[in-house]
Amino acid sequence: MRELLSQIHYAISANLSLSEIILLALLGTIAWHNRKEHPSLPPVYCVYLILNITLLRRALGYNESVCLHLKLWPNAGVWAGNLLNLILYMPYGTTSWQWKRKGKKIVAIGFALSVFCEALQYLTGRGMADVNDVLFNTLGTLAGLCIAKRLAKE
Repeated sequence: MRELLSQIHYAISANLSLSEIILLALLGTIAWHNRKEHPSLPPVYCVYLILNITLLRRALGYNESVCLHLKLWPNAGVWAGNLLNLILYMPYGTTSWQWKRKGKKIVAIGFALSVFCEALQYLTGRGMADVNDVLFNTLGTLAGLCIAKRLAKE
């Protein structure tokens, strides 16, 4: 467990500085508080957050080979990456529920967004295209959608 937490801390600090985390949290809070007047604002912010973390702030040249096999259990680093991918897409699934779309469409859009990000990472050299990322991003969208549905019933 300690190794997993260490890997999560390393992955977050490698991707975001404290000032960026504060700024992104502030923008997310603003989007959330204005959701009634502008219902598309939270999902649009979530897409921006995903693109910012996975593509926009990464330097060119970090291009590795495409990983087409699932890596589910090998070590804490992989688990941390999988968990962070899941968490990254959960807000999108949660906030998209406001659009009153069917769940399958929201999950399909989350899947398509993930494939788009992975393809752009590969093509631009701003990350590593990984099938694990697509799987856990899609699961994150589904988990967010399930949370939103559950909260809507209460």
